[in-house]
Amino acid sequence: MRLRVGLVGLGEVAQLMHIPTLHKLQQQFELAAVHDVSPSVLAEVADHWKIAKRYDTADALFADPDIDAVLILSPDQHHGEQARAAIAAGKHVFIEKPACLTPADLETLVAAEAASDRVVMVGYMRRFAPAFMAAKQELANFGPISYVRVRDVICEGPWFFNQTDKVVTPKGDIPAKLIDESRALRKEMMDAMCGADAPAIVKRGYEVMTGLCSHSLSAMRDLLGGSPKRVIGAQLSQNGEQLTAMFDYGSFTAIYECLIDDIARFDAGIEVLSKNKRLQFRYNTPYLRNLPMTLEVQESTADSNLVRTLGPFHTDAFQIELEAFHDTIVNGTPNRTPPSDSREDVDLFSKILAVATATLAS
Repeated sequence: MRLRVGLVGLGEVAQLMHIPTLHKLQQQFELAAVHDVSPSVLAEVADHWKIAKRYDTADALFADPDIDAVLILSPDQHHGEQARAAIAAGKHVFIEKPACLTPADLETLVAAEAASDRVVMVGYMRRFAPAFMAAKQELANFGPISYVRVRDVICEGPWFFNQTDKVVTPKGDIPAKLIDESRALRKEMMDAMCGADAPAIVKRGYEVMTGLCSHSLSAMRDLLGGSPKRVIGAQLSQNGEQLTAMFDYGSFTAIYECLIDDIARFDAGIEVLSKNKRLQFRYNTPYLRNLPMTLEVQESTADSNLVRTLGPFHTDAFQIELEAFHDTIVNGTPNRTPPSDSREDVDLFSKILAVATATLAS
């Protein structure tokens, strides 16, 4: 079954990731309609990809009876509201991460999904990477875990994609009223999570958590079978763009380190150790498509040391997650990343934020 898809938001992730992927998956999807608040972006992107249906508002796109599913690729503060409107219009929904910025917004979305028969999936693409899935299989016979390291030490995407792609940006044509309303909504949500009087480092830290960190922390939960028992320690620095956190998993400790800087590299991945085994995989920047990814598994005994490398895998994680979205809608396969799964992310963000804020104050 070929699903007719509409896109809400035509920014960087839509142009570089989802539209090319949908174009590649033409047996599963037809990119039938698009919306963006910038008329210039809407026109240029739709012209380039030869998309006939172009809507001035998200609600107009949702009302289109020919659309089966929508991808919500708008700014984070609009995800919950737009996803609920799409569900109410009878559409299946894919939402780029994070699903929502606040627990209240998320719970309303979870309730809307539960009251419907629609598939709602959150785009945690790292959890669909082949090396990640291979690591989950390896952990089934891994033995008791002794230590985990999770890492996101990166340069932001523009350094990479500016060498290979052109991203269409608004030509100053987004209505001022929409900009003001969107900023006010984001501020309201950030104040709800961080406190209206929170220092800038805390608010920026929460933005980084819901953005970059959410990929790895969600993957950590999935790989290790759930959230940590508690946050042992957390510290923000570098204006909120560096986060170090330590998690208690009962029988072992997990460390997470995050840093955004201007050194041109992408050092992201997870390493899991038991007494005599180790597995490790690293993610490449998603902005250069189909880069190889491997899983390394090491096992040592008193008189031997074996290192296996699985891969390299080249299939793009964005492709695999959209194939999974299609499969869940058409064939009823389990949805691995519904909005309810994101509850644990928001809860963990809140706990990290509380510990990090207390550390700043001490």
